[in-house]
Amino acid sequence: MKRTLASKRRRVRHSCERCRQKKTKCPSEKPVCSFCRRLGQTCVYLPRRNPDVRKGTASKVCLGYSPTDDFTNTVEAPLASPDTSDLAQAYPSTWLPSDPEAPPDVLHHLAHVYREMIYFQPLPLFNLHHLEDQLLSFPYYLRWGFIALSLHYESHSFYWGRESEAIEFYTTCSRNIAMELSTEGTTNVEILRLLCLLAICEIIDGQHARAWMTIGAASRLEALRISSTRHAVTTDAISRCHWSIMILEKAFTPNFTNLETIRRPDFPSSPPPPAPASLTGKSQCPGLSDAHEIDSHQGINKCSLYAISAWGDIVSYLGDIRDGLVDCPWLSTSKYAQLSVKFYEKEITLSCQHLLRHVSFPDRSLSELSENREYWSPWILTQIISHAAKAALDNPFIQLVAHRSDKGVSQPRSFLQQTVDQALFNYQWVARLVQMCEDVQFSICDPLIGYAVATTATIPWLFQFARDAEVAAKAKENLITFERVLAQLSSYWPHIAHKLKILQELQSGVGEKVQQAGVAETATVRFRPELLWDLLDPSIAQASQGPNTSMSTDGALPSATLHVTTTLIHPVADPDAQTPKPVDSMALDYSSQALFEGFNVPFLDEFLGLIPMVDTSVPSSSNQTLAE
Repeated sequence: MKRTLASKRRRVRHSCERCRQKKTKCPSEKPVCSFCRRLGQTCVYLPRRNPDVRKGTASKVCLGYSPTDDFTNTVEAPLASPDTSDLAQAYPSTWLPSDPEAPPDVLHHLAHVYREMIYFQPLPLFNLHHLEDQLLSFPYYLRWGFIALSLHYESHSFYWGRESEAIEFYTTCSRNIAMELSTEGTTNVEILRLLCLLAICEIIDGQHARAWMTIGAASRLEALRISSTRHAVTTDAISRCHWSIMILEKAFTPNFTNLETIRRPDFPSSPPPPAPASLTGKSQCPGLSDAHEIDSHQGINKCSLYAISAWGDIVSYLGDIRDGLVDCPWLSTSKYAQLSVKFYEKEITLSCQHLLRHVSFPDRSLSELSENREYWSPWILTQIISHAAKAALDNPFIQLVAHRSDKGVSQPRSFLQQTVDQALFNYQWVARLVQMCEDVQFSICDPLIGYAVATTATIPWLFQFARDAEVAAKAKENLITFERVLAQLSSYWPHIAHKLKILQELQSGVGEKVQQAGVAETATVRFRPELLWDLLDPSIAQASQGPNTSMSTDGALPSATLHVTTTLIHPVADPDAQTPKPVDSMALDYSSQALFEGFNVPFLDEFLGLIPMVDTSVPSSSNQTLAE
């Protein structure tokens, strides 16, 4: 018989550890007893020993629950911390649950880890210039939450061999305090910060349902804080906390947001742009001019937060389409048009000083990029998310399949041509940007970028069937790049590993057809639309539902047949009158004009054929024809 939830909860001692060690009667107030508060000591309540758990395990020294997420049964989660077993034998850990505070040198190391691997990936939660000093003055529960998150990325000799135990101790102890105070409506910035840290820890640990609830608690508390402080002065800490909660909502729960308010705090302060680099580097494009630009002098943090907000709105729109939203995107009153206008409004706020040709990202050394990580982390996030958001809005799968009306009325050809042109343009920019990061060895640990890459990968998956050799070859090449990026991020984020498995399953199902398309005039591909929808869905709720339905047996879900014609006709220029010109490979990679050179982008009816209406929101048992 399964134990009830109540029986799984471990009983907590009535006395805190400090009082037990001093053999003093503990007043037992929680989260901090009056004895420890008076002496300025750390107050910790450890659970009673569980006879079902062996001595020395982490579960004996942590408070709260230890549920197993169903998702971990389907996707193998990465290690919670780096493997230091060999080092632990030579240099055993000195960390003890009874004395869990980290020495200053350990905090210094973890502050460096935060700077290199966590800051603006995606949360700007702490100011890097003051972080190390503030760690010493943080309430212990906030400091422990920070340590728990940092240990997920990199360890220290102080913890070698006991990382998992330390992470669980810090996480569960700080979570108990956060949840107890949040249910009482405590809206101080320390609790809000702690909830942000816990949400990221839970996502890394694959506890997606719990992360969903933690994000919701943080959002509700922040809404309560805003409503109860009409004339409060915005500090840098409050600003960073508010926008970090907004990012959590837009990135992981985009369909359920609470912080859409005009009474938002100021944006976090931004670092200055880096000094100009070489004028002859890879990122230069002499044909472009800033003559028409009105420099808004917006900081990179504000630009990044605008881009994330637009991304969240667009992927929420995709979720609505999946749920049955009927929209005629070419109409000025459509949700598509509204999102496009909002996207353009955000785009004009991007100061020209942050453009690629001015900051010269690919022309800088790794040491130079690392020294100014405070600028480059939000910069690369801004660039990738901006292009990925527009690519998602114009995704051919959405425009050619999901938007087909139940009356079978086709969309205007000129509108479809525009969306395909934009999808091609923006998806290739996403691929180009992540390739730049690989070329300069600029590490990316951002789950939001992972979501963006997974969503964007659906576009080259479609265009790999093009008859045009350059279009198809570039799509296949970029698809490999996207898989490589997702594989790298999967080592930290189990939900990104889930996306990678979906993409690999989607690709494996058409592998033979891709090879046949190279020698045949047409390629007919059979696949399951739910796989594409799952890649387009950024919500962590999808991963928290256990085994994904899209990965069940082939007969349980509807399949679709995609028939792609490879004959390109009606180009603007006469193909017989064109003389092939040699293209410099470097220019092809780094010139924005070369992105479509030689594409001769076709009209949609010749590229993907005639596509009848398909109901993609309600699965059926019959095959669906996406293109004939």
